[in-house]
Amino acid sequence: MSWKDHLREAVFGLELYRPFEYRPGLVRLDANECSFPLEQEDRELMAGALSEVLVHRYPEVSGRPLREALAVRWRVSPDQIILGNGSDEIISILYTAFGAGRAGKPAKTLFPTPTFGTFEAAALARGMVPVKVPLDDRFQLDEAAIAEAMRREEPALALFATPNNPTGNRFDSAVLGRLAERFGGVFVADEAYADFSGRSELARVKEGASFCVMKSLSKIGFAALRLGALVGPPDLIAQLDKVRLPYNVNAVSIALARALLANPARLEARIARVTAAREDLERRLRDVSGLAVYPSDANFVLVRTPVDGRGVYERMLARGVLVRNLSRPGPLENCLRITAGTPEENEQCLAALRAAVQ
Repeated sequence: MSWKDHLREAVFGLELYRPFEYRPGLVRLDANECSFPLEQEDRELMAGALSEVLVHRYPEVSGRPLREALAVRWRVSPDQIILGNGSDEIISILYTAFGAGRAGKPAKTLFPTPTFGTFEAAALARGMVPVKVPLDDRFQLDEAAIAEAMRREEPALALFATPNNPTGNRFDSAVLGRLAERFGGVFVADEAYADFSGRSELARVKEGASFCVMKSLSKIGFAALRLGALVGPPDLIAQLDKVRLPYNVNAVSIALARALLANPARLEARIARVTAAREDLERRLRDVSGLAVYPSDANFVLVRTPVDGRGVYERMLARGVLVRNLSRPGPLENCLRITAGTPEENEQCLAALRAAVQ
């Protein structure tokens, strides 16, 4: 025998996550980051905060100083928040707590497709069974199909990215509410992109229930800090906290995020700037001949090319513009996802796209 005989079989089928290796001068519109760098005032705030970090000491074990700052922003209690090293770790915490299942049966997690790939990859890595329910032809939830899958499969978790990645659209809030009411497990609204939509499901998080909202700071300018959070009922958060690794969020990220959150007006101005850039990009993409453009509530736009999507992606890359190639047989055939960039980056992107689809 060897170690291969002991490795979970599903791991062999997983794909290693390795984003494109960036090169100087490349216009990077593939990762849904904030394309606008922080202002000088924010850089000065971060420098001051960094000088006070006690690098020789562990941070507060639960990241409470940052949980308190986020509680003010989201108008909840710090005890309703658990922090993670990005949303990816929050998903891992949920799957660790609920993944083993009971009565000898592996646990199941439900989500619509297409959606954020980590929902499935993290489940398979932990031996969970993914229950995937296709979105309709408008990339909206098929309420009847999801309700039936919940009844039939009895999943422990249900995750809904709203706005959805990679389609960009919000899901109907009333549909989410009805599905949550009939669900017996933990219902999670992933709001990584909600800052750009102007709407949130946070009001549904109530004590004694099981509705949670997952948040991310990556999309609003803090991607390098790797900070995500789950907002949920305090009793559920307390149980999840038992499987969170101690000191999972480092002292530098905590200090820098607190400094940046201390000026909400500047943060909201950055969000508004990104939203305006997305609206401008979406409007101008509609002028590209043959291109199908899907309405977006996020910081990116999904498009369907009139010709081979992979070929368009490669021709754009050859012109120095990197977008996300999603083209594969099925609902995303010939689709590309384009992050909203600065005005200069959007201009370069549009020029490369027009040339690539000719």
